[in-house]
Amino acid sequence: MEKQTKYLLFGDGNSPHTLKWVKELIKHFDVYMISSTQFSESLAKILPDEKRKSLHVTVNSEGNTVEYLKKIFTLNKLIKAIKPDIVNAHYISSHGFLIALIKQFGYSKFKFVASAWGTDVLVFPFRNTVFFNIMKFVLSKADYITSDSNYMSKVIQKIKNKPVMTFTFGLGEMPKVNEYEKDDKLYFSNRALSPNYNIDEVLKAFKTISIEDSEARLIVSNDGENKPMLKELVIELGLDKKVEFVGFLSSDEQAKVYAQSSFYFSLPSSDSTSVSLLEALAYGCIPILSDIPANNEWVKDGENGVLVKKEIDLALIKKLHKNKLSIIRFNRKQIEQRGIFPKLIEEFVEGIK
Repeated sequence: MEKQTKYLLFGDGNSPHTLKWVKELIKHFDVYMISSTQFSESLAKILPDEKRKSLHVTVNSEGNTVEYLKKIFTLNKLIKAIKPDIVNAHYISSHGFLIALIKQFGYSKFKFVASAWGTDVLVFPFRNTVFFNIMKFVLSKADYITSDSNYMSKVIQKIKNKPVMTFTFGLGEMPKVNEYEKDDKLYFSNRALSPNYNIDEVLKAFKTISIEDSEARLIVSNDGENKPMLKELVIELGLDKKVEFVGFLSSDEQAKVYAQSSFYFSLPSSDSTSVSLLEALAYGCIPILSDIPANNEWVKDGENGVLVKKEIDLALIKKLHKNKLSIIRFNRKQIEQRGIFPKLIEEFVEGIK
């Protein structure tokens, strides 16, 4: 019997995106995982104890690079004990940096896959020269690089001119949607309540909408350091009876909100292809998005969504709502064709074997 390839994933064991990767990778490899933090209950159920290790790093919005570095000798020891054929670091600027250092100075008998998630490539390397050179070093040590948008792949290649495997993290499967049961008055935002995601701009845009439509409602899920400020802003804007903060939602709870909502807000300053956006498209929400390159790969302004440049265009929102059935069907077809993760990862697996 042929020996199965050992595949070690190094990333955040609490992340639903990591869980998605593990679920697919175990179909093809003997999978192990080292989590920088802890493990979600869902991930713990599919990987036995002997294949899971945690570094117990305390993370924050800045990434805690120093705290990661303190764990490098422990990480090297764990990798040496596992003896993986492939090590896949998720989030290049933190996890990827440690794997690149180990590849250079420690245990190196593995192929290194560096997987970019978004801000690690689009924001981190451009903060200063040191961070840029860290990113360049990591990419230089990677045997394979993955990205989830064409735009991010181009940014990667400007930093280090190497091939990039581009495929979105995508959905596990297409959800069932009753397009006739949408709540015409319901808007949804589920990005992090932190600076990059501009939830304050979402609230201001919704204020404009609510002046025109007094029955409009907005559900804001997720959490972050800006939450107290955002709750104050809701009161200042007179939206306290129209906006509801619901915190983190389980996948089932979030699915129900997607299914009910007619519109979806996502206005980040910088982002790659957001899985949340793909979910919103799959559930038939009309997207109201920031006009950034990755969003342009999925939405054309005025055709299947709104790309906000300066101010929200109410006339455009009304126009799209009148054509909502055709837009819902078009957006769902997009996801069926290029947004289902199990299909997309098959090509990745073939490419690295």
